[in-house]
Amino acid sequence: MAKKLVVLGLKNDVFSFLLEGDEVLKIRLDSKDRKRVVGSVFLGKVKRLAKGMGGVFVDIGLDKEAYLPLKGEMLKVGDWILVQGLRDELGEKGIKLTNRIKIPGKYIVYMPETQEVKCSSKLSTEDKCKLLDLIKEDLQNEGVILRTASARASKEDILRELQQLRELYQSLKAKLRGNKKPQLLLEELPQYLGLIRSHWSDLEGIFCNDVSLWHQISSFLEGFEPSLLNKLYYVKDASALAVSFGLREALKRALQKRLWLKGGGYIVIEETEAMTVIDVNSGDACGDTQEENALRTNLEAVKEIAKQIILRDLGGIIMIDFIDMKEQGNKDKVINVLKEALGEDLCNVQIYGFTKLGVLEMARRKSGKSLTQMLTEDCPHCNGSGRVKGDNLYALELGLDIENHCAGFVEVYVPKGRKEAVESYIKAKKMDHVVVIEDENLDYNKYEIRHVR
Repeated sequence: MAKKLVVLGLKNDVFSFLLEGDEVLKIRLDSKDRKRVVGSVFLGKVKRLAKGMGGVFVDIGLDKEAYLPLKGEMLKVGDWILVQGLRDELGEKGIKLTNRIKIPGKYIVYMPETQEVKCSSKLSTEDKCKLLDLIKEDLQNEGVILRTASARASKEDILRELQQLRELYQSLKAKLRGNKKPQLLLEELPQYLGLIRSHWSDLEGIFCNDVSLWHQISSFLEGFEPSLLNKLYYVKDASALAVSFGLREALKRALQKRLWLKGGGYIVIEETEAMTVIDVNSGDACGDTQEENALRTNLEAVKEIAKQIILRDLGGIIMIDFIDMKEQGNKDKVINVLKEALGEDLCNVQIYGFTKLGVLEMARRKSGKSLTQMLTEDCPHCNGSGRVKGDNLYALELGLDIENHCAGFVEVYVPKGRKEAVESYIKAKKMDHVVVIEDENLDYNKYEIRHVR
């Protein structure tokens, strides 16, 4: 189905919205003043061994060393290597690297360090067989992933790109020789260009509100796919784009904790530091048995869950608590629908199956912060817990402070929304010497007590 891309530039950030029809499939965020690590290729120098972690720490020319896990390779301090960013800094965790380089193009993803040959899951069986036969005889102990767009390309186009990516990789390897220093060799595209690279064959329109970004996109298209230049539009009014494509509603939905399903059920998405937990809750019963109702709701929920995982760019461990089903066949149906709904993103996902408690275990490759983590911050009123004090606890603590430390008439200043509960508490405790005053500038968990002379 045809897709559209909307790129909104702000002062320091760039929001990208990929749409299919009226539905926003992906929302991504770039920072204009930050180097891109994930997908970028670096010339690195091994600085420290991490035997207990099964890897090494590598200087890649940034402020902090990055971690490279090893799978059978033997490296020593001082070795020079080519590495690629796999995960950006995340909390206390530093940059994670891989030495299995992947270089994406229009038709293929070039993998010089493996001999794997894979195909996009969206390709038909017939196209897969044809493309595999086409490219296998031209590979030289190297691997590729054949992208969806390769089905529309000629043999000459695919082999030409294979040779171009091969030469690019050889030029990167040449940096391992001679005088050198840890440095960035090949920076990954910003996400608004990366989305074009991944979906160019389906794009029917690219809309941008920023002149500088419009020129960047135009320059990229000239070398990548000139036919898209007549589908690139500059729209100065960002609010008009937001209204036309429902972007504000999409952002609001992407940050909601609870999402309702058409059948009356709903899902709850909770992101924690260790994992993402998704809970599925039932709607109106319309089947003959509890098992039928559970399956119906779970099948509806799993499609929405797949959309939200991709939309919010959720990564790491994901645990899905579906409504309990007894029959293994029904559990298999849910897993199969999940795989289908994930589409091409399935290559980033590992599904482990249902636990004994009926929770589906899966993991998705994590390259950095999720959309929620990028667009929200810790609540200043609750010290990051995501919750604030209830009126009962708030009034109790305030009352104890008044009783223990105050004599004579006092004024109590409370934030907006707390006054009624506090006055009720004060009245119940018969604290006639206390006057409650609302102060809109106070944090929701704070109060001030002032003596009146």
